[in-house]
Amino acid sequence: MAMNPMQKKARTSFLLGMFLTLILTGIVIVILILQLGKIRKEQAAIIYNQVYVLSQAATSGDTVVGKTVVKKVDSSVVPSNAITAANAGTYITDLSTSKINLEVGTILTTDMINTEGQPDTPDIRMQEYNMVILPTKLTAGETVDIRLRLPSGEDYIVLSKKYIEEANANTIWIKVGEDEILTMSNAIVEAYIMEGSLLYATTYTDAGMQESSTPTYVAKNSVINLMNTDPNITAVAKAALAARYTENLRAQRDIINQALNGYSGDATENIEDKLEQEIQRQQTARQEYIDLLGL
Repeated sequence: MAMNPMQKKARTSFLLGMFLTLILTGIVIVILILQLGKIRKEQAAIIYNQVYVLSQAATSGDTVVGKTVVKKVDSSVVPSNAITAANAGTYITDLSTSKINLEVGTILTTDMINTEGQPDTPDIRMQEYNMVILPTKLTAGETVDIRLRLPSGEDYIVLSKKYIEEANANTIWIKVGEDEILTMSNAIVEAYIMEGSLLYATTYTDAGMQESSTPTYVAKNSVINLMNTDPNITAVAKAALAARYTENLRAQRDIINQALNGYSGDATENIEDKLEQEIQRQQTARQEYIDLLGL
């Protein structure tokens, strides 16, 4: 059957359109193939580094062990001081803590980690204290100094940068060495003697970045002599004590002695009253703990 000119023209236009569509589609496919090949080449050229990344958030002063994973990361975004398998043995240890607050997914670098922690020496013990005035918002995991303020206003650092292992309304648990136990015991007794004195804790705002403060409280001579002869105190601690008790700090001890002299008549009574309160608090807390366990 003969095709009229209009039909022929329509058919020709349709075929031409199909042809052009096929050509354009082919061009697009070729472009996509070329682009895909380029992307694959770029990906193949990327060098990945295995670095340590936080799997859990860490706040300043937190230990990082158990909070890291090894992850492959594009080397172009890896800091030059990132922690890798080559240096992980130095920076990812039981003593390593975060200097700053870190979010999940952070690539750990050497300047984020504090490695200056010290392993527990043989004289380290877990000690609880319920006579220290605690900050209202203190919780386990924070770091404090324990200080003694005299009624006259002098204020001394007794223990420096102690990590709070546990805490409740009026009791803290901290790790202390033999020298610290003796120093703290001396400070407690003297705080009991001097009515109006205050044995209290202050919290570090950024424990990871802040250095330890230097203790300024000096125990009385008989306690110092005991420390010097106590076989339970490590040689390192004794050396630190010897360096601490300079002439200047001995002068501070004289100030404390003068303050104590004003309470000589009431010393025994004050100590007995405060010890009775301390024992009562400890017995109450112990009974509450036993009740909680259902024993």
